[in-house]
Amino acid sequence: MSRLKVVLGVIVGIIILVAIVGYFAINNQKADISEEQRLNLPLSPISGIDCSGTAQCITGTLTKIIDGDTLLVDDQSVRFALSSAPELKGFGGVDVRDFVETLCPVGSTVTVDEDDGQIIGSYGRMVGVVYCGDVNLNKEILDANLGYLEIRFCDSSEFAGESWAIKHGCPS
Repeated sequence: MSRLKVVLGVIVGIIILVAIVGYFAINNQKADISEEQRLNLPLSPISGIDCSGTAQCITGTLTKIIDGDTLLVDDQSVRFALSSAPELKGFGGVDVRDFVETLCPVGSTVTVDEDDGQIIGSYGRMVGVVYCGDVNLNKEILDANLGYLEIRFCDSSEFAGESWAIKHGCPS
């Protein structure tokens, strides 16, 4: 019986150690952007953004960051197409929300290119690619390893052929 307790104690210790190392690894990957770079990001819509497809393309003010992959733009809920992030209460959820806030503070002007393949939305939210200046927020949370690609939507999303989506797992 005591041998079993020792083995279980070792297993629990390993699990705790892995969780601690994972926590610090994620927290050390916070925004790879300096304060000076953040302040120099363009906050107005880019005239060079050509929205694709036939679904809506809106420009508005970022009024709230709900979590790492959902925003309010002029109080309309917008969900990132193809990119997903942990919920706020989940492991890393606050980090990804803070990362998005660093790249695109509330009050910034954003452009949302709605995904033609998901115009029905997700829980009443518009689904699309969100640009803050020339920064693609969907791409940035993936590149920073703070989110993950929702591969199940690669077959239906108009953005599946974009280089950032292919880089993170959509078939080319």
